[in-house]
Amino acid sequence: MAGIVADALVVVDRVQSLEPYLPQLAPDDRERVDDYVRRASADATLRAYKSDWRLFCAWCQESGYRPLPATPATVAAFLTLLAESGFSPQELRRTKRGVVLPRKEPVPLGRATIGRRLAAIVFAHRAADVEPPTSQPDASRLERAMRGIRKDKRGEMPGKKRPADGDVLRDMVRAIVGEDLRSHRDRALLAIGMAGAFRRSELVAITVGRVSEDGRGLLVRIAASKTDQEGKGHTVAIPDGRRLEPVRHYRAWLATAGITSGAVFRKLTPQGRLTDKPMSAQGVALVVKAAAVAAGYPPELFSGHSLRAGFLTEAGRQNANLFKMKEHSRHSSLEMVAEYV
Repeated sequence: MAGIVADALVVVDRVQSLEPYLPQLAPDDRERVDDYVRRASADATLRAYKSDWRLFCAWCQESGYRPLPATPATVAAFLTLLAESGFSPQELRRTKRGVVLPRKEPVPLGRATIGRRLAAIVFAHRAADVEPPTSQPDASRLERAMRGIRKDKRGEMPGKKRPADGDVLRDMVRAIVGEDLRSHRDRALLAIGMAGAFRRSELVAITVGRVSEDGRGLLVRIAASKTDQEGKGHTVAIPDGRRLEPVRHYRAWLATAGITSGAVFRKLTPQGRLTDKPMSAQGVALVVKAAAVAAGYPPELFSGHSLRAGFLTEAGRQNANLFKMKEHSRHSSLEMVAEYV
């Protein structure tokens, strides 16, 4: 971790003969902070970020740009170069025995790798206590550049589903106007599904006993998932937002259905009668598609995953902290989160 920040400062000194841009912590303080920050990320992720960060610094050095703090325009120029032609540093590469290696021929990178490069740049800025380019006032151009990269690299691929962001989900929830069991259940399902960035399997596994209120919203305890390395499970906070009102819809659904224990989101018969069986993951997808139709959106563009993807897309638009987004969505890496930003 310390190497990432140190590398950046070395490159800055090479590019411009100025005083260090950032105040330096005492060695003991830096070591202590780095140790705790390091605990939050897997070693493999840190190694990848360090490599990505050094590549960005090398490009900045060759191009005459400042890597730390980097402007959104600088980062956008770097990422679009990676998408168009790739980048390979001009500096000589040597083996441990000192043998000079030939320069790698640059090749265009895929959107996932480019997303990781961006995540590494953001990570390095936060590690250095500097505002990352994705949060700076003029970050909109960088955001648009990333959208262009995603569209250019994946086009409109068949089967690619649209995230149900804040505006879309609000339209879906408002389009469900009934007061019957199905309407109450579906409104609660959509609002909580997005607010908690839940996987479909997590959403249908929620039970009344795993939900509590703390005055600010709901706390939902979910079982361990494949990304939970310690197997302890997670507690997901659902704030009482005014836009989707997940808490109100949750309470209304339980009260209307008379549910006091067991599965929260349950199957209904074709006649609309309540059963004691939890919904299936496919059932979640059907609810999302039906709500899309009611709100005037093409249903083929949405799936059960649209709720989870929608949370990340909306959070990215609001310049949320990538680390907080990753923590809330329970993703295994920042690279995966960065694809939605």
